[in-house]
Amino acid sequence: MTEAAPQLDPETLRRLEKGLGIMALQSLGDPEAAAEAVQETLARSLAALRAGQLRDPAKLTAFVHGIARHVIADVYRGRRRTVHLNPDTQPHPSGATGPLDRLVSAEERQRLRFALNGLSESDREILRLSFEEAHSSAEIARHLGEPAARIRKRKSRALGRLRRAFFTEGHSRAPAATREERKAEP
Repeated sequence: MTEAAPQLDPETLRRLEKGLGIMALQSLGDPEAAAEAVQETLARSLAALRAGQLRDPAKLTAFVHGIARHVIADVYRGRRRTVHLNPDTQPHPSGATGPLDRLVSAEERQRLRFALNGLSESDREILRLSFEEAHSSAEIARHLGEPAARIRKRKSRALGRLRRAFFTEGHSRAPAATREERKAEP
């Protein structure tokens, strides 16, 4: 006999939401990001409760706070994946922001755009979902209805093709040949 999922009464939900809001705001420092994290935490928590993942109803608060920690970690990972392409809004990694640095960055951005345009639509979509929208391979797999292992492999191959396209056209910093490329050499 399976136990029914615990029901969240409005008072418990308000209490959890308030505590999660404080936790997310302290961790993220941005009220908008904190509000989104709270909503994502509550959505994941309700889904987990419906799926019967909470074994001890007395530990509901700890269960929800554990989910919140994962959501906040996802937000941090997403922030690290964000790359600012406008040198006027984001300083060069070295800290230098002179005209030469902006020119180099502009040239690299142009090369990246050219390399991306040379990829197939499928490759661009995988990379867009991974890096622009900061989705994990598992999330992309669910979205596309494919196994996560296949998505990881497709992403890896797309990145390899992007790397090769980026370093072509006479650029000196070409990457080392892949195992497949070495096999194909005479």
